[in-house]
Amino acid sequence: MALTRIAQEHANLQRDPLETCSAGPADAGNPRQWVGHITGPSDTLYEQRDFSIAIVFPQDYPMKPFQLTLTTPLSHPNISDEGQVRLAELEEKHWSPVFTVRSILVCLQALLANPDPSNGVLNSKAARVDFTNQRQEHVEPTHNGKRIGGKKYLIDMSRPEFEVYKNLTTVEEKDKFLIENADLVRDE
Repeated sequence: MALTRIAQEHANLQRDPLETCSAGPADAGNPRQWVGHITGPSDTLYEQRDFSIAIVFPQDYPMKPFQLTLTTPLSHPNISDEGQVRLAELEEKHWSPVFTVRSILVCLQALLANPDPSNGVLNSKAARVDFTNQRQEHVEPTHNGKRIGGKKYLIDMSRPEFEVYKNLTTVEEKDKFLIENADLVRDE
């Protein structure tokens, strides 16, 4: 059953590939070991970076989750120094046989866009500081540097609170949001 399911998933990914990720057998002789890549999501600190992944399927797949590892090093609160991904869907207590490689890759893409430090795996204080510093470097000026109330603001667009901001369409709406959420922005 496992090899049939693995072959079906590979065929589905080839027939209808994902735009920002791919995966498939590392070699024809071992269909249980896959390699692939995922491109960092837009408007994040991982934007346009390409990350290699490795997938190992257990004997009793899909009844048990596969192991997903990022083989490209990165600082992320939900990915260990060894590349192990902390994703709820891959934990045995949350795993369901309806999950597929495709659905888990989409979840990984979402995790890269929205880190969850409360469910993190970072083992060292230095790694947490490195991730925080990277987030601080990923800031962009509002409205091409427009000044609001005499100040120019920089905002960390990777924070989940700014998903609302990204969807605002008028300058007035954006200004109002920044004024109401002044504690989430910093002066230039």
